[in-house]
Amino acid sequence: MPASEDSTNCSSFTGIRLKVESQQGATADEVVAVTSVSDGHYLVCLSPGFFRGIAAGDVIAYDECNKSAKVVERGGNVAVQVFHVGIPGDIVESLKKNAMQIGGRIDGELESLLVLTFPVGVGFPAIESLLAALPTDGVEWEYGNVFDEQGEPLAWWEDTT
Repeated sequence: MPASEDSTNCSSFTGIRLKVESQQGATADEVVAVTSVSDGHYLVCLSPGFFRGIAAGDVIAYDECNKSAKVVERGGNVAVQVFHVGIPGDIVESLKKNAMQIGGRIDGELESLLVLTFPVGVGFPAIESLLAALPTDGVEWEYGNVFDEQGEPLAWWEDTT
């Protein structure tokens, strides 16, 4: 099912606070849209913009005290965060349009951040080709749920083929 369809069954959702840490060590909370599936387990409705390791469609175990989450079941989606500064709005609009044309969806947008979600079936080459068309100055992008903290591939997508 394409990510542009409501594959997460999130017609009504709530927010949970997950702790994010910058490369400089500063911490903040990101409110992530979820819906409860059982006690302490939540379905992620929208891929987060800053919290790493999860994407829309994943079922997570939430630790409220530590403001952390652990994936219980992968939803089969790839999260991408695109950080941009000083690029023309038409380039951002083109990226959004092109992402949706290959089966992705826009899960969040701030002045300098765009959060995209793609079904893993779209393929990494198609996602990377889309992002390679962006200007090299003023744009950085990264996968939100493809690598661990050491930069090693999580390889969860190998189980979906």
